Amino acid sequence: MALFFVTGISGSGKSTVTNELKSRGYEAYDTDDDGLARWHNNNTDYIHPKSSVKKEDRTDEFLKIHSWIVPRSLVEDLAQRAVNKTIFLCGVAHNEDGIRDLFKAVFELTIDDKTLIRRLTTRTNNDWGKQPHELDQTLANQHNLEELYRKHNPILVDATQPIRIVVDNILEKVKTSLDNTKGTSN
Repeated sequence: MALFFVTGISGSGKSTVTNELKSRGYEAYDTDDDGLARWHNNNTDYIHPKSSVKKEDRTDEFLKIHSWIVPRSLVEDLAQRAVNKTIFLCGVAHNEDGIRDLFKAVFELTIDDKTLIRRLTTRTNNDWGKQPHELDQTLANQHNLEELYRKHNPILVDATQPIRIVVDNILEKVKTSLDNTKGTSN
C-alpha cells in the first residue's frame, strides 16, 4: 500500500476530504486538525507549540518570517505505517519539497477564485483567510499555482464538486496507482 498527500490552497476542502475519507474507513490525517503542522520561524528555527499562534498573532510581518511545516520525521512515520495499508495526509506544508519523496502520489485540490473567497469568508471551522492580508496572500498563492503544477506535476482534482465526487475521484486514482504498482512488481 502507500501514503498519499492531498493538498491544495486554503479553502479547497482538504479538511472535508479528510473527514470523508475517515467516514469511508480510511486512515487519514489533517495537518491542521491533527496538529501535525506547526509555525516555524525561518530566522531562528523556533517551532511554535500547537495552537500557540492565534489569529491576531498572524500579522503580515509574522507571515513573512514563518512557514507552516510538517516535520519530515512525522511523515516518515506515516510512510512506514503505510507499507501495509493506504494512508492519507491532507493539508498544506510549506516544506512540501522536503517530504514529497515519501508519498506515492500527490493530489492537488483545485478551485476557482470565486469559490475560494466564498469558502474562506464563510467557513466556521478555521479562521485562516478572515484577515485581509491572509485572504490577499491566499489569492496571490492561487494565482501562482500553475508554476507549482509544472514543478511537481500533481494529480489535479476539481474540488468545486460535491465532496462525495471529489473523494470518489481521488480513490479511483489511488486504485489505479496501486494497481499499476502491483503490475510492475510481478
